Amino acid sequence: MPAKVVGRASELDAIERLLDSLDAGPAALVLEGEPGIGKTTLVLAGIEMSKQRGIQVHSCAGSSSDARLSYAALADLYRDVDIEALKDLPPPQRDALDAALLRAHPESEIDPLAVATASLSVIEELAADTPALIVIDDLQWLDNPTARVVEFCARRMEGAIGILAARRSGTSDGPVPAAIALREPDRVDVREVGALSDAELRSLLSARADPLERRILARISKASGGNPFYALELSRGIQADAAPAAGLPLPKSLEDVVAAKVAGLTEEVYEALLAASALAEPTPSLLEEAFGPDAVAALEAAEERQLVILDGDRVRFEHPLLAHGIYTAASGPRRREIHRRLSTVASNPEERARHLAHARVLPDAIGALDEASRYVRARGAPDAAAELLEMALELGGPPRLLVRAAEYHLDAGDMQRALELASEAIQELEGGEALAEALLLSTEHFQAESYAESSALLERALAEAGSNDSLRVKIGLSVAQDYYQLGRWEKTAEVAESTLAAARRLGDPERIAQGCALKLFTDFTLGRGVDEELAEEALRLEDPEARTGISEAPSDLVFNVLLWCGRLDEAREIAIALRQRYLRHGAAPSFALITAALVALECWAGNLVAARAASEEALEHGLLMMGTTGRALGLWARAHVDTYSGDLDEARQVAEESMALFERLGSRSARWPLTTLGFLELSAGDHEAAAARLGPAAAQAVSDGLPEPGANGELFTADAAEALIGTGRIEEAVALVSLLEERGAALNRAWAIAAGARCRALLLAAAGEVEEAERVAERALVEHERLPMPIERGRSLLVLGRIRRRLRKRRAAKEVLDQAREIFDSAGSARWAQQAQTEIDSIGLRPSAEGDELTPSEERVVKLVADGLSNKEVAAALVVSPKTVEAHLGRAYRKLGVRRRSELSALLAKGNTADT
Repeated sequence: MPAKVVGRASELDAIERLLDSLDAGPAALVLEGEPGIGKTTLVLAGIEMSKQRGIQVHSCAGSSSDARLSYAALADLYRDVDIEALKDLPPPQRDALDAALLRAHPESEIDPLAVATASLSVIEELAADTPALIVIDDLQWLDNPTARVVEFCARRMEGAIGILAARRSGTSDGPVPAAIALREPDRVDVREVGALSDAELRSLLSARADPLERRILARISKASGGNPFYALELSRGIQADAAPAAGLPLPKSLEDVVAAKVAGLTEEVYEALLAASALAEPTPSLLEEAFGPDAVAALEAAEERQLVILDGDRVRFEHPLLAHGIYTAASGPRRREIHRRLSTVASNPEERARHLAHARVLPDAIGALDEASRYVRARGAPDAAAELLEMALELGGPPRLLVRAAEYHLDAGDMQRALELASEAIQELEGGEALAEALLLSTEHFQAESYAESSALLERALAEAGSNDSLRVKIGLSVAQDYYQLGRWEKTAEVAESTLAAARRLGDPERIAQGCALKLFTDFTLGRGVDEELAEEALRLEDPEARTGISEAPSDLVFNVLLWCGRLDEAREIAIALRQRYLRHGAAPSFALITAALVALECWAGNLVAARAASEEALEHGLLMMGTTGRALGLWARAHVDTYSGDLDEARQVAEESMALFERLGSRSARWPLTTLGFLELSAGDHEAAAARLGPAAAQAVSDGLPEPGANGELFTADAAEALIGTGRIEEAVALVSLLEERGAALNRAWAIAAGARCRALLLAAAGEVEEAERVAERALVEHERLPMPIERGRSLLVLGRIRRRLRKRRAAKEVLDQAREIFDSAGSARWAQQAQTEIDSIGLRPSAEGDELTPSEERVVKLVADGLSNKEVAAALVVSPKTVEAHLGRAYRKLGVRRRSELSALLAKGNTADT
């Protein structure tokens, strides 16, 4: 352990354990305590201990300076990183990182997520051969852009990587700082750094050349509260043989300590320190340029007083709060004069603008802040850009700046502040395009309380947009979807037409692509089918690098159309590309929404593990924080996966909450959780509960004529029909099934045709026409062959099995029920697998006495393997997983006494397989 550390045995042991644990994967230690308690000393000790072990260290520290520049701490982290470590990064990531670190000037806006992804790649690359420790002092003052990078990396990094961080008490954002919340919470240790004992303080102060008397040490210990920084500061001003006077003012706060520290300084030294405290990155050369050559001499004098440390071309205060104290103790006029002089030498647009603002140089400061906000946003720091614009507004900037400030806050994820600014802009702006932008922003990210409210605001925005076709397209994309959610079909079609017309007048390919996609989406949901030409034009003209409003990328709308008509493989391909695009652009809301849609896709595809992962990713990217609609979608996604997996109790409660939120919005999407709840009740075998849930929606579907059976992901009609049949409400079921069959055939929707045949079979069976029911159920299975929805196929197999059991075709019934159970088991759909097993058990067939009878499933696998198919090809043919094929094949080998495929083929050729 480092000899210079006094006491702190438990904290040093915790650092030792952190370093010992790196081989087991990412781990973190957070040291908490009041200012001056010794956190930085422990951090430095951790760095020394790491280096002694051969662990590479990359460190940085936060800063409390008001003028702190974005990504400043990230630059410190990369200070000792070999530039070669960056050469293999993908160009977009490398360019973003270079621009963020001010190694290059960005040609376009920097994507924060590109910077974060690049950082993750670099960290893992650095740790590939040698364990790495990331050290962050003063975590509470980490600049926001760097904090987001650290948080992104902490949640995803793998390998021998540790984080040692220190933060000030009272700034906690939870038991574990959000910035370093690892994927495995139990790998994070948060430790409070407490006061030193009297004995430890005496040991600390014993290094003085002139030792202090015990009674003086006792006074210092009491006044400092065991804080080593305060104790050292107090001790430096005391003579060895002098006792403090009875009324000696003992410091109660850092301001008192700062006052004592700066007492007796010459005016030149104090001015140099004040100037340094006003800078984000103070350097001797910059201070010399602003205040002349005497500034460097003043800094050297301050270093002799142990107020600052001169490290090359850097000036660091002994403690960040010391800089803050010096700055706040200065009078307002003096601070303004310092900032005015610094503004004349600042080369960075952001820092120059901040100095002008603090100096209140008007109107220059307002223009500089406006310009700097664009610069900072282009570097991928929307929160800093928004702060700059708000500074401009405080200085009397024009109301139009409110709109862009709101936009930047939205980009940064501060939706509440964005809504406040947009609302303020709506009140202050008299009209025109800026007001239209504000009205549009007020509905972004689902901030409106209802779709009726949102559509009214957007109608007003359209009126204010005038002849600005670009703005009209942006607004049209949003208002059309509002109209759709409200069921205002004619208005939906009207806006889609006018939006596409505006886009074509504009001549911008990206806007035309958006207009085409909107019309495609609208026509599809209104039952007009899939316009393949519009889809092709939308995808062909789309710019994959363009920034769009939330879920307004053309391929996002095309994805939904493909998803809802059952073209899952095509839809998945688009979703994968969209997710990558949204990650590159840092578009967390759009990423969360497309990922939530993947939940439905993967559940239908029987990939419940992938569906759960998608649900968790959507929530991780802020879905629950995206207003009422976002929370409703997030809850639905969670409930949907749980329902398919068979975790019904919690799923029911969550889905009901989701539906209540959608209903409050007046949204048609309330049918998403309704569909989930109906499926849930059928999974539990409760037809009465399912009918109670779905009956009213079924009646409405019949009334609407079911224009597009799967529009908006509402596949509840077949479930409603099954529930109604199960409860004897045959007349209602007949109307629904007939409509499902009719619209499925008219639009060639495989899901509707297959589900309609399954329900028709149930109707026939309920009427006693069981043989005809069997034929219709078998026809449903034929339709399932072109539908990549295995759980739906399993349900049709389950219906066929039950019908064959009524016909006393026990072995034939068991064969299809075995298939159904295997599908459900393979997907992880426990409740449906349980229903299939219950039916199998009720048949009563027993295995042969020898125990070597092949099951129907095993026999099918054996025959296909003997025909020369690979396990993967067999899995595809039987719509099961390769692992299921391997399991069946292994059991068949044991039963037949063979060990390889050639023996199996030979055995089948001799006709020696068991008679099943």
